[in-house]
Amino acid sequence: MLRTVSPATEEPVSLSEAKAHLVVIHDADDALIGAFIAAARESVERNTGYALVEASYEWTPVGQRQSPLPIEPATVTSAAGEYPVLFTTTPGPMPGPLRAAILLTLGDLYANREGLVVGATCVENPTVDRLMFPYRRVLP
Repeated sequence: MLRTVSPATEEPVSLSEAKAHLVVIHDADDALIGAFIAAARESVERNTGYALVEASYEWTPVGQRQSPLPIEPATVTSAAGEYPVLFTTTPGPMPGPLRAAILLTLGDLYANREGLVVGATCVENPTVDRLMFPYRRVLP
């Protein structure tokens, strides 16, 4: 189980960049857009296992086998064999495809604020998955 100890203090996509992508010119939705930026980034991180921001986590592996950290790159701060494992992600430069995946996910979250759309035909856009695919970690 992965638990955030110290969340990210800065997102890889700024509010102004997000608003430009969403074509939003007012400030009424700034808090909502900020929350959606974090949610989109976390979704991309969890789907790829690729750290996009610096944050600290506590992780307790489940099962009897050794498991790699769920998000990398990271620096482990707990002693070897100690559980839960404490680690801090240490991201490198942001890959362009992952930035695009965040923006596309952000657009989806902003446009579709309900879990169910009544009376509309929906088609899943495969672009986000295609952008993330080369960065997905294959775990043993």
